[in-house]
Amino acid sequence: MPRFSDAQLESIREERKEQIMKAALKVFAENGIKLTKISTIAKEAGISHGLVYHYFQSKDDVLFGSLEWAVALGETEQFLQGLNENNDLSIIEKIHTFTKFALTSGSNHVFRVIQHLEHSDDVPQHIRDLYKNVGYVYIEFFIPIFIEGQQTGVIIDGDPEELVAIFLTVVSSIMADEPVWWKDSIDEKVSILLRMITTR
Repeated sequence: MPRFSDAQLESIREERKEQIMKAALKVFAENGIKLTKISTIAKEAGISHGLVYHYFQSKDDVLFGSLEWAVALGETEQFLQGLNENNDLSIIEKIHTFTKFALTSGSNHVFRVIQHLEHSDDVPQHIRDLYKNVGYVYIEFFIPIFIEGQQTGVIIDGDPEELVAIFLTVVSSIMADEPVWWKDSIDEKVSILLRMITTR
C-alpha cells in the first residue's frame, strides 16, 4: 500500500470534501432541505454514508458548509466580471449570455438551495447575510447595464431597479423549477424571455 505525505493526505481530504459539497448542493437543490438525507448525498458523491460524517457533523453542517464554499469560490462573480468587461457583446447579448448561464450551469444549484433556505426556519444569520449578498452582486451588475440599455433604446423605459428586480425574479422562478425543458433550443427560449425587457 503506497504511503502518502501529509501534504498528499490533506489534498486527498480536500478533494473528497469538495466531492461531497458538490453532491450536496445538487441534492439539496433537487430535493429541498427537508427531503434531503445524508444517505442521498453520499450516494450522489459515490461514497459511504459514514464517510460524510468524517467531514461534517450533521445535515445542516453539510448544507451551510457547502453553500459557504460555493459562494466563496466566486465563480458567478468571475463570470459576471468577464461578461461586463467583454466589449464585443452588446447589452442584449450580455443579458442573453447571463440568462443562458443561469439556466444551464451548475451555478443554478446554489440559487435553488438559496430559494429553499428563504422558506426555511432556523437559518443562521450569517447564512442569511451570505445569500443576501449574492443577490446584491446581481443587482449591482444589472442596474448599470439596464440604464445603458435604456439610454441606447434597447431596454424598455421604466425604473431600472424595478425592471432588474422583475427580470431577476422571473429568472429565479425558472431556476427554482428544474429547468430541463429550457436546455432544448435554449437560445430561442431565452430570446423570447428577454422580450419582456427589450424594445425589439
